[in-house]
Amino acid sequence: MKQLDQTVQNMIRNNRQAIRPNWEDLRQTETPRTLDHDRPEQFKPASKGAERITLDHVFPHVHQKTFAEVVASRRSLRQYDERPLTKEEISYLLYETARVSAYKEGVTFRTIPTGGATNAMETYLYVDHVEGLESGLYHYLQADHELALIERAADLGERVNHALYSQLRGASAVFVFTAVPARSEYKYAFCAHKMIAIEAGHAGQNLSLAAEVIDAGACAIAAYRQNAMDELLQLDIDQEFATYAFTVGKKKHA
Repeated sequence: MKQLDQTVQNMIRNNRQAIRPNWEDLRQTETPRTLDHDRPEQFKPASKGAERITLDHVFPHVHQKTFAEVVASRRSLRQYDERPLTKEEISYLLYETARVSAYKEGVTFRTIPTGGATNAMETYLYVDHVEGLESGLYHYLQADHELALIERAADLGERVNHALYSQLRGASAVFVFTAVPARSEYKYAFCAHKMIAIEAGHAGQNLSLAAEVIDAGACAIAAYRQNAMDELLQLDIDQEFATYAFTVGKKKHA
Protein backbone atom coordinates (compact mmCIF):
# COMPACT_ATOMS: atom_id res chain seq x y z
CA MET A 1 0.00 0.00 0.00
CA LYS A 2 1.33 3.40 -0.96
CA GLN A 3 2.18 5.51 2.09
CA LEU A 4 1.08 9.11 2.50
CA ASP A 5 3.73 11.74 2.02
CA GLN A 6 5.27 12.69 5.38
CA THR A 7 4.18 16.31 4.94
CA VAL A 8 0.58 15.20 4.46
CA GLN A 9 0.77 12.88 7.47
CA ASN A 10 2.07 15.71 9.63
CA MET A 11 -0.67 18.05 8.41
CA ILE A 12 -3.36 15.48 9.22
CA ARG A 13 -1.87 14.81 12.64
CA ASN A 14 -1.71 18.52 13.47
CA ASN A 15 -5.26 19.14 12.28
CA ARG A 16 -6.57 16.34 14.47
CA GLN A 17 -5.47 18.30 17.52
CA ALA A 18 -8.41 20.64 17.01
CA ILE A 19 -10.76 17.85 18.13
CA ARG A 20 -8.52 16.31 20.78
CA PRO A 21 -7.21 19.28 22.80
CA ASN A 22 -5.40 18.67 26.06
CA TRP A 23 -7.47 20.39 28.75
CA GLU A 24 -4.63 20.16 31.23
CA ASP A 25 -2.60 22.44 28.95
CA LEU A 26 -5.41 25.01 29.08
CA ARG A 27 -4.79 25.45 32.80
CA GLN A 28 -1.31 26.74 31.97
CA THR A 29 -2.38 28.88 29.00
CA GLU A 30 -3.11 32.58 29.02
CA THR A 31 -6.45 33.38 27.41
CA PRO A 32 -8.04 36.69 26.40
CA ARG A 33 -10.11 36.45 29.59
CA THR A 34 -7.15 35.92 31.92
CA LEU A 35 -5.37 38.82 30.18
CA ASP A 36 -8.40 41.09 30.82
CA HIS A 37 -9.14 41.67 27.13
CA ASP A 38 -12.56 43.01 26.22
CA ARG A 39 -15.19 40.29 25.99
CA PRO A 40 -16.52 39.75 22.44
CA GLU A 41 -20.11 40.72 21.72
CA GLN A 42 -22.63 38.06 22.76
CA PHE A 43 -24.89 38.53 19.75
CA LYS A 44 -24.37 39.98 16.32
CA PRO A 45 -26.70 42.97 15.90
CA ALA A 46 -28.83 43.66 12.87
CA SER A 47 -27.25 45.83 10.21
CA LYS A 48 -28.08 49.52 10.67
CA GLY A 49 -31.46 50.30 9.14
CA ALA A 50 -32.21 46.66 8.28
CA GLU A 51 -35.85 45.66 7.99
CA ARG A 52 -36.78 43.45 10.95
CA ILE A 53 -39.49 40.81 10.99
CA THR A 54 -41.07 39.51 14.18
CA LEU A 55 -41.46 35.73 14.23
CA ASP A 56 -44.14 33.61 15.86
CA HIS A 57 -43.71 32.47 19.46
CA VAL A 58 -46.67 30.08 19.52
CA PHE A 59 -47.46 27.47 16.90
CA PRO A 60 -51.14 26.48 16.85
CA HIS A 61 -50.88 24.76 13.46
CA VAL A 62 -47.81 22.68 14.30
CA HIS A 63 -49.03 19.26 15.36
CA GLN A 64 -46.44 17.81 17.69
CA LYS A 65 -45.03 14.31 17.35
CA THR A 66 -43.25 12.18 19.91
CA PHE A 67 -39.48 12.10 20.11
CA ALA A 68 -39.54 8.44 19.09
CA GLU A 69 -41.58 9.30 15.98
CA VAL A 70 -39.25 12.03 14.73
CA VAL A 71 -36.12 9.99 15.41
CA ALA A 72 -37.58 7.01 13.55
CA SER A 73 -38.60 9.05 10.51
CA ARG A 74 -35.55 11.32 10.24
CA ARG A 75 -33.60 10.80 7.03
CA SER A 76 -31.57 13.21 4.92
CA LEU A 77 -34.01 14.64 2.38
CA ARG A 78 -32.56 15.93 -0.88
CA GLN A 79 -35.65 16.36 -3.06
CA TYR A 80 -38.61 18.44 -1.94
CA ASP A 81 -42.28 18.90 -2.67
CA GLU A 82 -43.51 22.11 -4.30
CA ARG A 83 -45.63 22.94 -1.24
CA PRO A 84 -44.18 25.99 0.52
CA LEU A 85 -43.34 26.22 4.18
CA THR A 86 -45.26 28.78 6.22
CA LYS A 87 -43.96 31.64 8.32
CA GLU A 88 -45.23 29.79 11.39
CA GLU A 89 -43.21 26.71 10.41
CA ILE A 90 -40.03 28.71 9.79
CA SER A 91 -40.59 30.44 13.14
CA TYR A 92 -40.94 27.03 14.78
CA LEU A 93 -37.74 25.69 13.21
CA LEU A 94 -35.73 28.72 14.35
CA TYR A 95 -37.37 28.67 17.80
CA GLU A 96 -36.36 25.05 18.40
CA THR A 97 -32.95 25.32 16.75
CA ALA A 98 -31.24 28.63 17.43
CA ARG A 99 -33.27 30.62 19.95
CA VAL A 100 -31.74 32.14 23.07
CA SER A 101 -33.86 31.26 26.10
CA ALA A 102 -32.04 33.47 28.63
CA TYR A 103 -28.85 35.46 28.98
CA LYS A 104 -26.86 37.78 31.18
CA GLU A 105 -23.52 39.45 30.64
CA GLY A 106 -21.10 36.90 29.22
CA VAL A 107 -23.48 33.95 29.67
CA THR A 108 -25.94 32.69 27.06
CA PHE A 109 -28.47 29.88 27.50
CA ARG A 110 -29.89 28.43 24.29
CA THR A 111 -32.12 25.62 23.11
CA ILE A 112 -28.89 23.76 22.27
CA PRO A 113 -25.75 23.20 24.38
CA THR A 114 -23.11 25.88 23.85
CA GLY A 115 -19.67 25.32 25.37
CA GLY A 116 -19.31 27.29 28.59
CA ALA A 117 -22.43 29.31 27.65
CA THR A 118 -20.20 31.25 25.21
CA ASN A 119 -22.60 31.13 22.23
CA ALA A 120 -20.18 30.80 19.33
CA MET A 121 -22.90 30.47 16.66
CA GLU A 122 -25.01 32.77 14.49
CA THR A 123 -27.78 31.65 12.11
CA TYR A 124 -28.72 32.86 8.63
CA LEU A 125 -31.72 31.96 6.51
CA TYR A 126 -32.33 31.97 2.78
CA VAL A 127 -36.05 32.02 2.06
CA ASP A 128 -37.20 30.84 -1.36
CA HIS A 129 -40.86 29.86 -1.07
CA VAL A 130 -42.32 30.47 2.37
CA GLU A 131 -45.86 31.78 2.83
CA GLY A 132 -45.80 35.09 4.70
CA LEU A 133 -42.11 35.83 4.10
CA GLU A 134 -40.59 37.53 1.10
CA SER A 135 -37.84 35.69 -0.72
CA GLY A 136 -34.50 36.90 0.52
CA LEU A 137 -31.49 36.40 2.73
CA TYR A 138 -31.93 37.03 6.45
CA HIS A 139 -29.92 37.10 9.67
CA TYR A 140 -31.65 35.51 12.67
CA LEU A 141 -31.55 37.77 15.71
CA GLN A 142 -31.37 35.00 18.28
CA ALA A 143 -31.97 37.03 21.44
CA ASP A 144 -35.08 38.69 19.93
CA HIS A 145 -36.44 35.82 17.80
CA GLU A 146 -36.59 38.11 14.78
CA LEU A 147 -35.24 38.13 11.25
CA ALA A 148 -33.19 41.02 9.86
CA LEU A 149 -33.16 41.36 6.10
CA ILE A 150 -29.73 41.24 4.48
CA GLU A 151 -30.62 41.21 0.80
CA ARG A 152 -33.31 40.69 -1.81
CA ALA A 153 -32.04 40.12 -5.32
CA ALA A 154 -33.31 38.47 -8.48
CA ASP A 155 -30.24 36.24 -8.73
CA LEU A 156 -30.11 35.32 -5.04
CA GLY A 157 -31.29 31.75 -5.60
CA GLU A 158 -28.63 31.18 -8.23
CA ARG A 159 -25.93 32.45 -5.90
CA VAL A 160 -27.15 30.28 -3.03
CA ASN A 161 -27.22 27.24 -5.29
CA HIS A 162 -23.71 28.02 -6.52
CA ALA A 163 -22.43 28.30 -2.95
CA LEU A 164 -24.07 24.94 -2.17
CA TYR A 165 -22.42 23.13 -5.12
CA SER A 166 -25.85 22.93 -6.82
CA GLN A 167 -27.50 21.21 -3.86
CA LEU A 168 -30.47 23.59 -3.45
CA ARG A 169 -32.78 21.13 -5.27
CA GLY A 170 -36.04 22.97 -4.77
CA ALA A 171 -35.71 23.56 -1.02
CA SER A 172 -38.07 26.12 0.48
CA ALA A 173 -35.35 27.46 2.77
CA VAL A 174 -31.67 27.13 3.60
CA PHE A 175 -30.28 27.47 7.11
CA VAL A 176 -26.61 28.41 7.49
CA PHE A 177 -24.84 28.27 10.83
CA THR A 178 -21.71 30.35 11.28
CA ALA A 179 -18.94 30.43 13.88
CA VAL A 180 -17.79 33.52 15.74
CA PRO A 181 -14.68 31.86 17.22
CA ALA A 182 -13.58 34.74 19.44
CA ARG A 183 -16.56 34.21 21.75
CA SER A 184 -15.30 30.77 22.76
CA GLU A 185 -11.60 31.53 22.35
CA TYR A 186 -12.00 34.30 24.91
CA LYS A 187 -12.48 31.65 27.58
CA TYR A 188 -11.08 28.44 26.11
CA ALA A 189 -8.27 29.41 23.69
CA PHE A 190 -7.21 26.36 21.64
CA CYS A 191 -9.87 24.14 23.25
CA ALA A 192 -12.63 26.32 21.77
CA HIS A 193 -12.62 24.91 18.25
CA LYS A 194 -13.81 21.43 19.15
CA MET A 195 -16.76 22.95 21.03
CA ILE A 196 -17.57 25.31 18.15
CA ALA A 197 -17.92 22.38 15.76
CA ILE A 198 -19.97 20.39 18.27
CA GLU A 199 -22.30 23.37 18.79
CA ALA A 200 -23.14 23.49 15.08
CA GLY A 201 -23.84 19.76 15.23
CA HIS A 202 -26.27 20.24 18.12
CA ALA A 203 -28.14 22.90 16.14
CA GLY A 204 -28.23 20.72 13.05
CA GLN A 205 -29.69 17.79 14.93
CA ASN A 206 -32.41 19.97 16.45
CA LEU A 207 -33.23 21.34 13.00
CA SER A 208 -33.40 17.87 11.44
CA LEU A 209 -35.78 16.62 14.13
CA ALA A 210 -37.91 19.77 14.19
CA ALA A 211 -38.32 19.50 10.41
CA GLU A 212 -39.85 16.06 10.89
CA VAL A 213 -42.52 17.56 13.14
CA ILE A 214 -43.82 19.78 10.30
CA ASP A 215 -43.84 17.03 7.65
CA ALA A 216 -40.64 18.40 6.17
CA GLY A 217 -37.11 17.14 5.89
CA ALA A 218 -33.60 18.54 5.97
CA CYS A 219 -30.28 17.74 4.39
CA ALA A 220 -27.07 18.55 6.25
CA ILE A 221 -24.40 20.04 3.98
CA ALA A 222 -20.79 20.41 5.06
CA ALA A 223 -19.41 20.52 1.51
CA TYR A 224 -20.10 23.99 0.13
CA ARG A 225 -17.99 26.69 -1.48
CA GLN A 226 -16.57 28.34 1.63
CA ASN A 227 -15.57 31.64 0.06
CA ALA A 228 -18.81 31.92 -1.91
CA MET A 229 -20.94 31.21 1.17
CA ASP A 230 -19.05 33.68 3.35
CA GLU A 231 -19.35 36.35 0.66
CA LEU A 232 -23.06 35.61 0.21
CA LEU A 233 -23.65 36.16 3.92
CA GLN A 234 -21.52 39.33 3.81
CA LEU A 235 -19.23 38.10 6.60
CA ASP A 236 -15.95 39.50 7.84
CA ILE A 237 -14.07 36.20 7.60
CA ASP A 238 -11.50 37.31 10.17
CA GLN A 239 -14.34 37.35 12.70
CA GLU A 240 -17.01 34.95 11.40
CA PHE A 241 -17.45 32.23 8.79
CA ALA A 242 -19.96 29.57 7.72
CA THR A 243 -19.60 26.12 9.27
CA TYR A 244 -22.75 24.16 8.34
CA ALA A 245 -25.70 24.45 5.95
CA PHE A 246 -29.09 22.74 5.77
CA THR A 247 -31.66 22.69 2.99
CA VAL A 248 -35.24 22.29 4.22
CA GLY A 249 -38.49 21.57 2.40
CA LYS A 250 -41.74 19.65 2.50
CA LYS A 251 -41.73 15.90 1.91
CA LYS A 252 -43.19 14.45 -1.27
CA HIS A 253 -46.03 12.02 -0.79
CA ALA A 254 -47.17 9.45 -3.35
